[in-house]
Order: sequence, then structure tokens, then C-alpha cells
Amino acid sequence: MKKLKRILCAMLSVCMIMLPVSSAAVGAEENIDDLKKKLSELEAKSAQYQAELDKTKEDIKDKEAYSQALIGKIGTLDEKIALTGGSIQDLNSSITTKQSEINEANKAIESQLDALCSRLRTIYMSGSASDLEIILGAKDFSDFVDKMTLVHTLSTYDKELIDDVNEQLSKISVQKEELETDKDELEEKQTTLQEDQQELNNLLDENEEFLRGLYESSEDAKKAIEGAAIESADAESKIAAYYEAQRQKAALEAQKAAETIAAERAKAAEQNTKKTEKTEEKATEPEDEPEETQPAESSESDDSDDSGYTPSIPSSGYTWPAPGYYWVISKWNEDRGSYNHGAIDITGSGIMGAVVVAAQSGTVIDTYNACPHNYGKDGSCGCNGGFGNYVVIDHGNGKSTLYAHLTNGIVSTGQTVSQGQVIGFVGSTGWSTGAHLHFETRYYGVRYNPHDEYPNMDF
Repeated sequence: MKKLKRILCAMLSVCMIMLPVSSAAVGAEENIDDLKKKLSELEAKSAQYQAELDKTKEDIKDKEAYSQALIGKIGTLDEKIALTGGSIQDLNSSITTKQSEINEANKAIESQLDALCSRLRTIYMSGSASDLEIILGAKDFSDFVDKMTLVHTLSTYDKELIDDVNEQLSKISVQKEELETDKDELEEKQTTLQEDQQELNNLLDENEEFLRGLYESSEDAKKAIEGAAIESADAESKIAAYYEAQRQKAALEAQKAAETIAAERAKAAEQNTKKTEKTEEKATEPEDEPEETQPAESSESDDSDDSGYTPSIPSSGYTWPAPGYYWVISKWNEDRGSYNHGAIDITGSGIMGAVVVAAQSGTVIDTYNACPHNYGKDGSCGCNGGFGNYVVIDHGNGKSTLYAHLTNGIVSTGQTVSQGQVIGFVGSTGWSTGAHLHFETRYYGVRYNPHDEYPNMDF
């Protein structure tokens, strides 16, 4: 009995440590499927927001590069406009110079005319009336010059000087006109450059406005991602709390089972002691006739009494999980070298895709449907630890069943199922090289022989 006491104390100590259940865990139990669905939706939204953020970043990068290009182009136009303005100023200076030269030429002509008039007055005063009449009879300056050739008394020097001044005046006037034409062209070019510059400034303003919108969209996407992350963390916390509550619930059930097992062991030990005492009492009583006595049960030490004891597991009247297929190709506890098989494998001709039913009514507590490696694959796969697609059902009172290597399950976690209800279809996912159903029976999480549930079957 000393060993029994030690075992009970140890088990009770572990259970007492696991007893506290947080209020968050209790709150998370409200609807685990909704929480998982919400978490999945949040992850999808977060991915969508991240994609939008990445696209916005690319757009911002392109628009910023475009703005820099516009700024560079505007700067180049500024330089061109400045150069054109400088050229116009140079032309204005040249035109002013030419105008000064024209004015000087005009002054020279006027000076020569004054000298000519002075000489004419001299001629007039000397009495050369005939020459004076010829000259004064000229209709205009050109006629006047022509008639000068008739006046032999007039110096040819004056005529040549006036002709030279007129020629210079003509050249300067032409140069001035050319400079004014160049100036007009440069002013027109400057106007065009200024218009181009204004258009680029307008484009820059529009691009800056668009960039501000992208910056705002980027910030909105960041805030949305942060919000989704907070909600995801909250959902994950609730899911973790739910499973922690389930674990602690299982610990409480395990504690109760341990107490039941301890009570059964104590009862068995007490009965064994009573039988031994009764046998000893009979051996000491005198009898009139010798009777054939049954051998007393061996009395062993407290440690021996407890070793090898297996509690009885109540039968639940399970339904066979693979209707129509009863060939058990791998039995319970089969030696597989590095481990023993903790289930039975059921197969038969044409079993691929056959229905799998719930052995007993209960609640689906776990499912997996993401393994795509069904029959026809190259060898086995390690999806979900080798189980492939599977369903686990809790039947209450510590009992549960597992159905593995399914093509797919058609029930979801939290769903209530009835005995014999179809929960999936036979496949070959996970560590499997052929279609079969891997069927486990568990009692408080510990695997036991499924034959205990089907005592009338031969496997």
C-alpha cells in the first residue's frame, strides 16, 4: 500500500498544479470555430493590406522619381531662360550702340551740310550767281548732289565725304534691323520657355498632390495592418486560452480517473486481504470431514500488489468505423521496430473513397484537411506527423477516437456528430502507401486496444 500512497500523492500534486483556470480561457470557450474563422479572415485582410502597402510604396517611389525629373527639367529651363534673357540684354546693348553710331553718322552728315552751306554762301558773296542758281534750283538732296557735278567751283571732297557718310549710315541701319530681328526671335523663344516652365510647374503641383494622397494611403494601410495584427493577437490569445482550458479540463478528468483507479486498486487490495484472512481462518478451524480447499490467492508485498494493474474500461457499444470493410491488416500494439502500433488499420478491396462513420456520438475536437498527398503519390508524406487528413471525436467520459489517412474529412471542429454519421472518406494521405483507415481508441488521451470495444469480432 506504500507504493499506492506514493502514486496517489504524486498524481494529486500534479493535478493541483494544473487546477487554476484563467478567466480568459473560460471566455475563449464561447466559440472556438468563430475565433479560428476570424483569425483566418484577419490573416487574409493583413495580407491584402500588405499587398496594397507594397503597391503604394512602388507608386510613391515612381512618383517621387517623376517629381525629381520635373524639378530637374524646370531647373534646366530656368537656365535657358536666364541665358536667353542675357542674350536679349546683349542685343539691346548692341542695338543701343548701333543707334548711337547712326546718330553720330547723322551728325557727320549735318556737319558736312553745314560746311557746304558755308561754302555756298562764300560763292554767293563772290558773285558766282550762275553756280548758285544751279545749286539752289535742286529739287531734293539727291538732285542737289547730282547738280553738284555741274558746279566746278565746288570741291569734289565734299561730295565724296557725304557719299561715304550715307553708305555708313545705310550699313548701320541694316545692322540695327538685323539686331532687332534677333531680339524679337529671342523674346519669342523666351516666352515659349516661360510657357513650358509654367506647364512643368503645373505638372509638378499635380504630382505633389497625388504623392500626398499616396502618403495618406500608405499610412492608412499601415494602420490597418497594425489593427489587424492587434486583433489577430487577441484572437490567438483567446484560442490559446481555449486550448489551455481544454488541457486543464482534461487534467481534472485525469485526476478523477486517477482517483477512480486508486479506489479500485485499494478495493482490490482490501478484497485480497480479506480473502487471505478468510482463508487463514478456515485453515485454523477444526472440520469433521476433510474438504477440498481452493488454493488461496498469493499474498504479495504492497509494491507487488500494485504492479501490472490495468483498470477496466467500460464498453461504449461502438459502431464499426468502416462499414463493409473488416480486414484488419495491422493489429493493435503491432511491433514496428522503433515503436508499437497504437491503433488498427482497416482495409479491403475497393476501400478507397469508402465512407468513414463515427464509432459513437460525440463532439469533433480536432480536424486536419490540408494534406494533398493521396494515393498515387511517390511514397509517403509526413503531413501532420504522418496522420495526413484526420478527424478526432470526443465521446465523453474520457473516451475519444481518431480516424486518419482520410481522403478528406467532412466535419469541423466543435461540430456534434451522431453514432454512424459519415465524417469522411477512406484515403491514403500521410505515412501511407495504400488506401486504409487508421483507427485509434483513447481513454483520457491514452491509446488502448480497439478490440475492447468490439469483443465479438475476430481481429
